Amino acid sequence: MSGSLATHVEALRTRGYTVVEGMLDAGALAQARDALESVFRREARLARRRGWHNDVYRVAYLLPLKHPFFLSFCQREPLLSLMRAALGPRCIVGSLNGLGMVPGGREQQLHIDQEESVPGVLLGINALHTLDDFTRENGCTRLVPGSHARLWTGDPDAIARAEAEAIPIEAPAGSLIAYDGAVWHAGSRNRTDRPRRSLHAYFTRPWMRPHWDYPRSLPRRVAARLTPEQRQLLGFDSGPMVYDSLTHWPRRGAPPPLVRARSLLRRLLLRD
Repeated sequence: MSGSLATHVEALRTRGYTVVEGMLDAGALAQARDALESVFRREARLARRRGWHNDVYRVAYLLPLKHPFFLSFCQREPLLSLMRAALGPRCIVGSLNGLGMVPGGREQQLHIDQEESVPGVLLGINALHTLDDFTRENGCTRLVPGSHARLWTGDPDAIARAEAEAIPIEAPAGSLIAYDGAVWHAGSRNRTDRPRRSLHAYFTRPWMRPHWDYPRSLPRRVAARLTPEQRQLLGFDSGPMVYDSLTHWPRRGAPPPLVRARSLLRRLLLRD
């Protein structure tokens, strides 16, 4: 990785973003493209009905559920070390989505990736991986440097004024464009006849509410195969404690099925 972790973390804190070229090598880049395209194809009909494929972009949500390649994607180095240096060693993955700006489509409006902005506090980082060259012509991400220090209200006039400050972030395929979740940004219009694809790994502090609830979204067969680090990154060890009234089992997540089944059977046998 060009530049030290400290340099990139400082850039995130001061200007709100940083760029690291060569984050994905040729092999990983080809795998990521193939995996994302397979998801796009498989859910194309559903995506059109849900509005996930429209005249601005194509998006595929919850990628760790939809292709095995993405289960370990966020464990890649030096990505994980950078996210932990900026957000703490117990940071989690709030979402991992794939997005492509549609050839000839419209541009997005400036927005932020958090529900609210808290100027001066780094709560989350969108770790965007470019799967194609990001250029002005194909709709590269544009952002307003330093805008993470402003309070986002969604005011249309403020958004319109900010457009004059937005800059395009051009980067070759395989790069990481990491930006504070409170930075004002958007995908630009793709003026070419080819897709402009990216992966968005959104990391947050462990106590933040993630975009997706992975513990309740992943099927048990998938969750059962996760490594301890994958479970931690996907939020299985985060969230409030649960007190199960049947088993009196205080813990994060549900009690083991066998424990709950035994408790239920015991209650039934002892019932008057």
